[in-house]
Amino acid sequence: MGNKPLCVVVLLTVIGGSYLSLSCNKKKPHEPETIRYTLTVSVAEGIYGSPPAGEFTHPENDTVKYVYHAELEFANLSVLLDGRSVSADSVFVMNKDRTLEAVCERRILWRYLTPHSVYYSTPAIGDDGAIYFGSGLYTTDQGWAPGTLYALNPDGSLRWSREIGEALYSPALGIQDNIYIMDRTYTVHAFSATGSPLWKFDDYENTFVRRDMGQRTPAIGADGTVYIGGDGLYALDPLSGAKRWHVPHQRFPRRECMASPVIGRDGTIYVMIGEDSLYAIRPDGRKKWIFGFDHEDEMSFADPSIDAEGVLYLPSESDWGAKLYAVHSNGSLKWRVRLAGDRIVRGSVTVGVDGMLYLATKAGGQDKSAYLIALSASGTERWRYALKELSPQYADSYTTPSIGADGVIYVAAENGRLYALTSDGRLHWKHDIAGFNWSSPTIVADGTLYIGGMGFGANYPGMLSAVRSTSHGYAASPWPHFRHDNKNSGRFGGP
Repeated sequence: MGNKPLCVVVLLTVIGGSYLSLSCNKKKPHEPETIRYTLTVSVAEGIYGSPPAGEFTHPENDTVKYVYHAELEFANLSVLLDGRSVSADSVFVMNKDRTLEAVCERRILWRYLTPHSVYYSTPAIGDDGAIYFGSGLYTTDQGWAPGTLYALNPDGSLRWSREIGEALYSPALGIQDNIYIMDRTYTVHAFSATGSPLWKFDDYENTFVRRDMGQRTPAIGADGTVYIGGDGLYALDPLSGAKRWHVPHQRFPRRECMASPVIGRDGTIYVMIGEDSLYAIRPDGRKKWIFGFDHEDEMSFADPSIDAEGVLYLPSESDWGAKLYAVHSNGSLKWRVRLAGDRIVRGSVTVGVDGMLYLATKAGGQDKSAYLIALSASGTERWRYALKELSPQYADSYTTPSIGADGVIYVAAENGRLYALTSDGRLHWKHDIAGFNWSSPTIVADGTLYIGGMGFGANYPGMLSAVRSTSHGYAASPWPHFRHDNKNSGRFGGP
Protein backbone atom coordinates (compact mmCIF):
# COMPACT_ATOMS: atom_id res chain seq x y z
CA MET A 1 0.00 0.00 0.00
CA GLY A 2 2.95 2.21 0.03
CA ASN A 3 2.61 5.36 2.06
CA LYS A 4 -1.17 5.77 1.44
CA PRO A 5 -3.25 6.18 4.62
CA LEU A 6 -5.10 3.11 5.90
CA CYS A 7 -8.90 3.80 6.23
CA VAL A 8 -11.23 1.63 8.29
CA VAL A 9 -15.06 1.67 8.07
CA VAL A 10 -16.73 1.29 11.45
CA LEU A 11 -20.48 0.81 12.01
CA LEU A 12 -21.51 2.51 15.19
CA THR A 13 -24.84 1.80 16.81
CA VAL A 14 -26.29 4.48 18.96
CA ILE A 15 -29.59 5.05 20.56
CA GLY A 16 -32.15 5.83 17.97
CA GLY A 17 -30.13 4.87 14.97
CA SER A 18 -26.78 4.15 13.51
CA TYR A 19 -24.17 5.80 11.22
CA LEU A 20 -20.97 5.04 9.45
CA SER A 21 -17.61 6.44 10.69
CA LEU A 22 -14.59 6.59 8.47
CA SER A 23 -11.29 6.49 10.37
CA CYS A 24 -7.98 7.11 8.57
CA ASN A 25 -4.58 6.30 10.19
CA LYS A 26 -2.19 8.76 8.60
CA LYS A 27 1.49 7.60 9.01
CA LYS A 28 3.96 10.48 9.76
CA PRO A 29 6.77 10.91 7.18
CA HIS A 30 10.49 10.27 8.23
CA GLU A 31 12.42 13.35 9.48
CA PRO A 32 15.74 13.82 7.57
CA GLU A 33 18.69 12.24 9.44
CA THR A 34 21.60 14.49 10.54
CA ILE A 35 24.66 13.86 8.39
CA ARG A 36 27.89 13.49 10.42
CA TYR A 37 31.52 13.35 9.36
CA THR A 38 34.63 12.06 11.11
CA LEU A 39 37.65 14.24 11.88
CA THR A 40 40.85 12.27 12.47
CA VAL A 41 43.54 14.29 14.29
CA SER A 42 47.19 13.34 14.82
CA VAL A 43 49.55 15.53 16.86
CA ALA A 44 53.28 14.75 16.98
CA GLU A 45 55.60 15.03 19.98
CA GLY A 46 56.60 18.58 20.83
CA ILE A 47 53.30 20.22 19.85
CA TYR A 48 50.58 21.69 22.04
CA GLY A 49 47.21 23.12 21.02
CA SER A 50 43.75 21.93 20.01
CA PRO A 51 42.01 19.81 19.00
CA PRO A 52 44.03 16.97 20.56
CA ALA A 53 44.85 13.72 18.81
CA GLY A 54 41.90 11.38 18.27
CA GLU A 55 38.75 10.80 16.21
CA PHE A 56 35.83 13.19 16.49
CA THR A 57 32.40 13.32 14.78
CA HIS A 58 30.91 16.60 13.65
CA PRO A 59 27.60 17.46 12.01
CA GLU A 60 27.75 18.47 8.39
CA ASN A 61 28.93 22.07 7.86
CA ASP A 62 30.18 22.36 11.44
CA THR A 63 33.06 24.87 11.72
CA VAL A 64 36.20 23.56 13.43
CA LYS A 65 38.71 25.96 15.00
CA TYR A 66 42.28 24.69 15.43
CA VAL A 67 45.59 26.14 16.67
CA TYR A 68 48.98 24.50 17.31
CA HIS A 69 52.36 25.64 18.65
CA ALA A 70 55.76 23.95 18.82
CA GLU A 71 57.32 23.56 22.25
CA LEU A 72 60.61 25.34 23.02
CA GLU A 73 62.82 22.40 22.06
CA PHE A 74 61.10 21.87 18.70
CA ALA A 75 60.91 23.65 15.35
CA ASN A 76 59.51 23.54 11.81
CA LEU A 77 55.87 23.18 12.84
CA SER A 78 53.72 22.06 9.90
CA VAL A 79 49.94 21.54 9.84
CA LEU A 80 48.28 19.46 7.12
CA LEU A 81 44.54 19.43 6.38
CA ASP A 82 43.65 16.45 4.20
CA GLY A 83 47.34 16.23 3.29
CA ARG A 84 47.55 19.87 2.21
CA SER A 85 49.73 22.39 4.08
CA VAL A 86 47.70 25.05 5.91
CA SER A 87 48.19 27.72 8.56
CA ALA A 88 48.86 26.59 12.14
CA ASP A 89 45.95 28.71 13.38
CA SER A 90 42.71 28.76 11.38
CA VAL A 91 39.26 27.19 10.82
CA PHE A 92 37.68 24.78 8.35
CA VAL A 93 34.22 23.35 7.59
CA MET A 94 33.28 19.70 8.05
CA ASN A 95 31.77 18.96 4.64
CA LYS A 96 33.35 15.50 4.43
CA ASP A 97 35.52 13.14 6.45
CA ARG A 98 38.74 15.03 7.12
CA THR A 99 42.24 14.53 8.52
CA LEU A 100 44.22 17.10 10.49
CA GLU A 101 47.90 16.45 11.17
CA ALA A 102 50.41 18.58 13.13
CA VAL A 103 54.08 17.63 12.83
CA CYS A 104 57.42 19.20 13.81
CA GLU A 105 61.00 18.18 14.45
CA ARG A 106 63.13 18.29 17.57
CA ARG A 107 65.74 21.03 17.28
CA ILE A 108 67.21 20.91 20.78
CA LEU A 109 68.38 17.33 21.24
CA TRP A 110 69.36 17.80 24.87
CA ARG A 111 70.67 20.32 27.38
CA TYR A 112 73.21 19.77 30.13
CA LEU A 113 72.56 22.25 32.95
CA THR A 114 75.39 23.73 35.03
CA PRO A 115 75.27 25.80 38.25
CA HIS A 116 77.18 28.64 36.58
CA SER A 117 77.15 30.12 33.10
CA VAL A 118 79.05 28.63 30.17
CA TYR A 119 80.11 32.16 29.26
CA TYR A 120 83.55 32.10 27.66
CA SER A 121 83.91 28.47 26.67
CA THR A 122 83.55 26.95 23.19
CA PRO A 123 83.34 23.14 23.42
CA ALA A 124 86.16 20.90 22.18
CA ILE A 125 85.46 17.39 20.87
CA GLY A 126 87.64 14.35 21.55
CA ASP A 127 88.40 11.49 19.18
CA ASP A 128 85.77 9.36 20.94
CA GLY A 129 83.11 12.08 20.75
CA ALA A 130 83.60 13.36 24.30
CA ILE A 131 82.57 16.99 24.73
CA TYR A 132 84.80 19.22 26.90
CA PHE A 133 83.90 22.70 28.11
CA GLY A 134 84.25 25.01 31.10
CA SER A 135 81.97 27.26 33.11
CA GLY A 136 82.22 30.50 35.07
CA LEU A 137 81.78 34.23 34.48
CA TYR A 138 82.08 37.67 36.05
CA THR A 139 79.09 39.83 36.98
CA THR A 140 79.12 43.27 38.56
CA ASP A 141 76.61 42.25 41.23
CA GLN A 142 78.16 38.91 42.22
CA GLY A 143 81.79 39.08 41.10
CA TRP A 144 83.50 35.97 39.77
CA ALA A 145 81.60 32.69 39.69
CA PRO A 146 83.72 29.54 40.14
CA GLY A 147 84.54 27.39 37.14
CA THR A 148 84.22 23.68 36.46
CA LEU A 149 85.67 21.62 33.61
CA TYR A 150 83.11 19.16 32.24
CA ALA A 151 83.42 16.07 30.07
CA LEU A 152 80.15 14.81 28.58
CA ASN A 153 79.23 11.82 26.47
CA PRO A 154 77.62 12.47 23.07
CA ASP A 155 74.20 11.69 24.57
CA GLY A 156 74.57 14.52 27.10
CA SER A 157 75.34 12.37 30.14
CA LEU A 158 78.18 13.38 32.43
CA ARG A 159 81.45 11.50 32.01
CA TRP A 160 83.34 13.47 34.66
CA SER A 161 83.82 16.98 36.02
CA ARG A 162 86.60 18.81 37.85
CA GLU A 163 86.05 21.92 39.94
CA ILE A 164 88.79 24.45 39.34
CA GLY A 165 87.47 27.42 41.29
CA GLU A 166 88.05 30.11 38.67
CA ALA A 167 86.10 30.99 35.54
CA LEU A 168 87.32 29.01 32.54
CA TYR A 169 87.89 29.78 28.87
CA SER A 170 87.82 27.35 25.93
CA PRO A 171 89.76 24.08 26.19
CA ALA A 172 92.19 22.82 23.56
CA LEU A 173 92.97 19.14 23.02
CA GLY A 174 96.48 17.91 22.33
CA ILE A 175 98.46 14.68 22.55
CA GLN A 176 96.20 11.72 23.49
CA ASP A 177 93.34 14.21 23.78
CA ASN A 178 94.93 15.75 26.85
CA ILE A 179 92.98 18.87 27.79
CA TYR A 180 94.61 22.28 28.22
CA ILE A 181 92.47 25.09 29.60
CA MET A 182 93.21 28.55 30.97
CA ASP A 183 91.31 30.17 33.82
CA ARG A 184 90.63 33.85 34.36
CA THR A 185 93.88 34.28 36.38
CA TYR A 186 95.88 33.04 33.33
CA THR A 187 96.70 29.76 35.08
CA VAL A 188 96.84 26.86 32.61
CA HIS A 189 95.45 23.50 33.77
CA ALA A 190 96.29 20.21 32.04
CA PHE A 191 94.18 17.06 32.41
CA SER A 192 94.17 13.65 30.79
CA ALA A 193 91.15 12.60 28.74
CA THR A 194 89.94 10.67 31.79
CA GLY A 195 90.11 13.73 34.03
CA SER A 196 93.38 13.06 35.84
CA PRO A 197 95.31 16.27 36.66
CA LEU A 198 98.64 16.43 34.81
CA TRP A 199 100.12 19.83 35.61
CA LYS A 200 99.45 23.53 36.13
CA PHE A 201 101.40 26.50 34.81
CA ASP A 202 101.51 29.98 36.35
CA ASP A 203 105.23 30.70 36.19
CA TYR A 204 105.07 33.98 34.29
CA GLU A 205 108.20 36.10 34.20
CA ASN A 206 106.60 39.51 34.68
CA THR A 207 103.77 40.99 36.68
CA PHE A 208 101.02 41.95 34.26
CA VAL A 209 97.36 42.91 34.21
CA ARG A 210 95.23 39.76 34.14
CA ARG A 211 92.17 40.85 32.20
CA ASP A 212 88.69 39.42 32.59
CA MET A 213 87.73 39.38 28.94
CA GLY A 214 88.93 38.22 25.55
CA GLN A 215 89.69 34.81 24.08
CA ARG A 216 92.34 32.82 25.94
CA THR A 217 92.81 29.33 24.55
CA PRO A 218 96.13 27.50 24.14
CA ALA A 219 97.31 26.70 20.62
CA ILE A 220 98.59 23.18 19.97
CA GLY A 221 101.56 22.67 17.65
CA ALA A 222 101.91 19.72 15.30
CA ASP A 223 104.45 18.23 17.75
CA GLY A 224 102.10 18.79 20.71
CA THR A 225 103.79 21.95 22.02
CA VAL A 226 101.34 24.10 23.99
CA TYR A 227 101.48 27.83 23.20
CA ILE A 228 99.83 30.30 25.57
CA GLY A 229 99.55 34.05 25.93
CA GLY A 230 100.42 35.80 29.19
CA ASP A 231 103.02 38.54 29.47
CA GLY A 232 103.93 37.63 25.92
CA LEU A 233 104.00 34.22 24.23
CA TYR A 234 105.09 31.05 26.05
CA ALA A 235 105.90 27.60 24.66
CA LEU A 236 105.24 24.76 27.12
CA ASP A 237 106.10 21.08 27.13
CA PRO A 238 102.79 19.22 26.68
CA LEU A 239 103.62 16.41 29.13
CA SER A 240 105.24 18.33 31.98
CA GLY A 241 104.16 21.94 31.50
CA ALA A 242 107.81 23.03 31.62
CA LYS A 243 108.57 26.36 29.97
CA ARG A 244 110.57 26.04 26.75
CA TRP A 245 110.80 29.72 25.85
CA HIS A 246 109.12 33.10 26.28
CA VAL A 247 108.78 36.09 23.93
CA PRO A 248 107.59 39.31 25.63
CA HIS A 249 106.42 42.56 24.05
CA GLN A 250 109.45 44.17 22.39
CA ARG A 251 109.13 47.54 24.17
CA PHE A 252 106.85 46.87 27.13
CA PRO A 253 107.58 43.43 28.65
CA ARG A 254 104.63 43.65 31.03
CA ARG A 255 102.07 43.97 28.26
CA GLU A 256 99.54 41.16 28.39
CA CYS A 257 97.87 39.01 25.76
CA MET A 258 94.10 39.32 25.71
CA ALA A 259 93.65 36.94 22.79
CA SER A 260 95.11 33.57 21.88
CA PRO A 261 97.95 32.50 19.57
CA VAL A 262 97.34 30.71 16.27
CA ILE A 263 99.71 28.64 14.14
CA GLY A 264 100.32 28.97 10.40
CA ARG A 265 100.92 26.31 7.78
CA ASP A 266 104.72 26.48 8.28
CA GLY A 267 104.54 26.36 12.09
CA THR A 268 104.88 30.12 12.62
CA ILE A 269 103.00 31.27 15.72
CA TYR A 270 101.00 34.50 15.49
CA VAL A 271 99.82 36.34 18.60
CA MET A 272 98.66 39.79 19.64
CA ILE A 273 100.84 41.09 22.47
CA GLY A 274 99.60 44.24 24.15
CA GLU A 275 96.45 44.18 22.00
CA ASP A 276 98.03 46.54 19.45
CA SER A 277 100.88 44.50 17.96
CA LEU A 278 100.75 41.26 15.97
CA TYR A 279 103.90 39.15 16.45
CA ALA A 280 105.09 36.37 14.15
CA ILE A 281 107.37 33.94 16.02
CA ARG A 282 109.22 30.87 14.79
CA PRO A 283 108.74 27.51 16.56
CA ASP A 284 112.14 27.99 18.25
CA GLY A 285 111.08 31.32 19.77
CA ARG A 286 112.82 33.70 17.35
CA LYS A 287 110.81 36.69 16.14
CA LYS A 288 110.10 36.97 12.41
CA TRP A 289 108.28 40.30 12.34
CA ILE A 290 105.92 42.62 14.20
CA PHE A 291 102.89 44.34 12.66
CA GLY A 292 101.30 47.37 14.31
CA PHE A 293 97.86 48.89 13.82
CA ASP A 294 97.43 52.38 12.39
CA HIS A 295 97.00 53.92 15.84
CA GLU A 296 98.48 52.89 19.19
CA ASP A 297 95.07 53.01 20.86
CA GLU A 298 93.66 50.38 18.50
CA MET A 299 93.10 47.07 20.24
CA SER A 300 92.09 43.56 19.28
CA PHE A 301 90.43 41.10 21.62
CA ALA A 302 90.03 38.44 18.92
CA ASP A 303 92.28 35.61 17.78
CA PRO A 304 93.71 35.96 14.26
CA SER A 305 92.35 33.73 11.48
CA ILE A 306 94.31 32.43 8.47
CA ASP A 307 93.26 31.82 4.87
CA ALA A 308 94.66 29.45 2.23
CA GLU A 309 97.28 32.00 1.13
CA GLY A 310 98.50 32.53 4.69
CA VAL A 311 96.82 35.94 5.02
CA LEU A 312 95.86 36.77 8.60
CA TYR A 313 92.61 38.55 9.46
CA LEU A 314 92.35 40.62 12.59
CA PRO A 315 89.60 42.99 13.79
CA SER A 316 90.45 46.12 15.77
CA GLU A 317 88.52 48.69 17.79
CA SER A 318 89.25 52.20 19.07
CA ASP A 319 87.90 55.74 19.14
CA TRP A 320 88.96 55.81 15.49
CA GLY A 321 86.34 53.23 14.65
CA ALA A 322 86.12 49.49 14.02
CA LYS A 323 88.32 47.93 11.34
CA LEU A 324 89.34 44.63 9.85
CA TYR A 325 93.00 44.17 8.87
CA ALA A 326 94.32 41.67 6.34
CA VAL A 327 98.06 41.02 6.84
CA HIS A 328 100.30 38.97 4.54
CA SER A 329 102.34 36.14 6.05
CA ASN A 330 105.46 38.30 5.62
CA GLY A 331 104.01 41.02 7.88
CA SER A 332 103.00 43.50 5.18
CA LEU A 333 99.54 45.02 5.04
CA LYS A 334 97.27 43.60 2.34
CA TRP A 335 94.30 45.86 3.10
CA ARG A 336 92.25 47.38 5.88
CA VAL A 337 88.56 48.27 5.86
CA ARG A 338 86.31 50.14 8.21
CA LEU A 339 83.36 48.01 9.27
CA ALA A 340 79.72 48.97 8.71
CA GLY A 341 78.51 51.38 11.37
CA ASP A 342 81.84 50.98 13.20
CA ARG A 343 80.45 47.80 14.73
CA ILE A 344 82.99 46.36 17.18
CA VAL A 345 84.07 42.75 16.60
CA ARG A 346 85.15 40.63 19.58
CA GLY A 347 84.91 37.20 17.96
CA SER A 348 87.26 35.90 15.27
CA VAL A 349 86.79 35.85 11.50
CA THR A 350 85.94 32.62 9.71
CA VAL A 351 86.96 31.92 6.12
CA GLY A 352 84.72 30.19 3.58
CA VAL A 353 85.59 27.80 0.76
CA ASP A 354 85.49 30.68 -1.73
CA GLY A 355 87.56 32.96 0.50
CA MET A 356 84.52 34.82 1.83
CA LEU A 357 85.04 36.27 5.32
CA TYR A 358 82.35 36.13 8.01
CA LEU A 359 82.35 38.08 11.26
CA ALA A 360 79.81 38.92 13.97
CA THR A 361 79.62 42.31 15.67
CA LYS A 362 78.41 43.97 18.81
CA ALA A 363 75.34 46.18 18.72
CA GLY A 364 75.74 49.92 18.15
CA GLY A 365 75.28 52.64 15.60
CA GLN A 366 72.05 54.28 14.55
CA ASP A 367 69.82 51.20 14.37
CA LYS A 368 71.56 49.47 17.32
CA SER A 369 71.54 46.04 15.67
CA ALA A 370 74.43 43.62 15.82
CA TYR A 371 75.38 42.20 12.43
CA LEU A 372 76.69 39.11 10.77
CA ILE A 373 78.81 40.59 7.97
CA ALA A 374 80.18 38.85 4.88
CA LEU A 375 83.21 40.37 3.13
CA SER A 376 85.01 39.27 0.00
CA ALA A 377 88.68 38.30 0.14
CA SER A 378 89.44 41.86 -0.99
CA GLY A 379 87.50 43.37 1.92
CA THR A 380 84.36 44.40 0.02
CA GLU A 381 81.14 43.96 1.94
CA ARG A 382 78.84 41.45 0.21
CA TRP A 383 75.98 41.45 2.67
CA ARG A 384 75.03 41.95 6.28
CA TYR A 385 72.28 40.42 8.39
CA ALA A 386 70.88 42.23 11.45
CA LEU A 387 70.79 40.09 14.61
CA LYS A 388 67.89 41.89 16.23
CA GLU A 389 64.25 41.41 17.36
CA LEU A 390 64.77 41.77 21.11
CA SER A 391 66.07 44.66 23.22
CA PRO A 392 69.18 46.03 21.47
CA GLN A 393 71.21 46.18 24.70
CA TYR A 394 71.03 42.37 24.84
CA ALA A 395 71.76 41.77 21.16
CA ASP A 396 75.57 41.88 21.05
CA SER A 397 77.31 38.96 19.41
CA TYR A 398 80.71 37.84 20.71
CA THR A 399 80.66 34.52 18.94
CA THR A 400 82.80 33.40 16.05
CA PRO A 401 80.60 32.20 13.17
CA SER A 402 80.87 28.56 12.09
CA ILE A 403 80.54 27.43 8.46
CA GLY A 404 78.83 24.09 7.94
CA ALA A 405 79.67 21.52 5.28
CA ASP A 406 76.52 22.55 3.39
CA GLY A 407 77.55 26.22 3.41
CA VAL A 408 75.16 27.27 6.19
CA ILE A 409 76.63 29.88 8.56
CA TYR A 410 75.78 29.62 12.26
CA VAL A 411 76.07 32.52 14.69
CA ALA A 412 74.63 33.27 18.13
CA ALA A 413 73.75 36.50 19.92
CA GLU A 414 73.00 37.71 23.42
CA ASN A 415 69.32 37.97 22.51
CA GLY A 416 69.21 34.21 23.10
CA ARG A 417 68.93 33.15 19.48
CA LEU A 418 71.02 30.84 17.36
CA TYR A 419 70.85 31.87 13.70
CA ALA A 420 71.47 29.75 10.61
CA LEU A 421 71.98 31.71 7.38
CA THR A 422 72.57 30.72 3.79
CA SER A 423 75.81 31.74 2.09
CA ASP A 424 74.04 34.67 0.41
CA GLY A 425 72.81 36.10 3.71
CA ARG A 426 69.23 34.80 3.86
CA LEU A 427 67.81 33.43 7.09
CA HIS A 428 67.61 29.64 7.00
CA TRP A 429 66.24 29.32 10.53
CA LYS A 430 66.59 30.78 14.01
CA HIS A 431 65.83 29.33 17.40
CA ASP A 432 65.61 30.66 20.96
CA ILE A 433 68.02 28.65 23.08
CA ALA A 434 69.84 30.62 25.80
CA GLY A 435 71.82 33.77 26.39
CA PHE A 436 75.05 33.54 24.38
CA ASN A 437 78.36 35.28 24.87
CA TRP A 438 81.81 34.08 23.80
CA SER A 439 80.83 30.45 23.23
CA SER A 440 80.79 29.62 19.51
CA PRO A 441 79.00 26.83 17.60
CA THR A 442 80.83 23.50 17.39
CA ILE A 443 79.55 21.05 14.73
CA VAL A 444 80.27 17.32 14.52
CA ALA A 445 79.94 14.88 11.63
CA ASP A 446 76.42 13.65 12.49
CA GLY A 447 75.08 17.21 12.27
CA THR A 448 74.87 17.91 16.00
CA LEU A 449 75.85 21.45 16.96
CA TYR A 450 77.08 22.17 20.50
CA ILE A 451 77.11 25.60 22.12
CA GLY A 452 77.37 26.97 25.66
CA GLY A 453 75.06 29.56 27.15
CA MET A 454 73.62 31.13 30.25
CA GLY A 455 70.25 31.45 31.92
CA PHE A 456 68.90 34.58 33.54
CA GLY A 457 67.91 33.37 37.00
CA ALA A 458 69.71 33.77 40.30
CA ASN A 459 73.46 33.08 40.07
CA TYR A 460 73.25 32.99 36.25
CA PRO A 461 73.05 29.23 35.70
CA GLY A 462 74.48 27.80 32.52
CA MET A 463 73.97 25.05 30.00
CA LEU A 464 75.48 23.24 27.08
CA SER A 465 72.91 22.69 24.33
CA ALA A 466 73.01 20.03 21.62
CA VAL A 467 71.19 21.31 18.54
CA ARG A 468 70.16 19.48 15.37
CA SER A 469 71.62 21.23 12.32
CA THR A 470 71.61 20.51 8.60
CA SER A 471 75.42 20.51 8.45
CA HIS A 472 77.48 17.35 8.80
CA GLY A 473 80.70 18.86 10.04
CA TYR A 474 82.44 21.94 8.66
CA ALA A 475 83.04 23.34 5.23
CA ALA A 476 86.34 22.23 3.66
CA SER A 477 87.64 25.77 4.01
CA PRO A 478 90.86 27.22 5.45
CA TRP A 479 89.31 28.42 8.74
CA PRO A 480 85.64 27.39 9.19
CA HIS A 481 85.39 27.54 12.98
CA PHE A 482 86.64 29.25 16.15
CA ARG A 483 90.21 28.01 16.69
CA HIS A 484 90.00 26.29 13.29
CA ASP A 485 88.82 22.77 14.30
CA ASN A 486 86.87 20.83 16.90
CA LYS A 487 89.92 20.31 19.09
CA ASN A 488 90.32 24.10 19.23
CA SER A 489 93.95 23.63 18.18
CA GLY A 490 94.26 27.08 16.60
CA ARG A 491 96.48 25.50 13.94
CA PHE A 492 96.05 25.84 10.18
CA GLY A 493 95.59 22.33 8.79
CA GLY A 494 95.04 21.01 12.33
CA PRO A 495 92.87 18.04 13.33
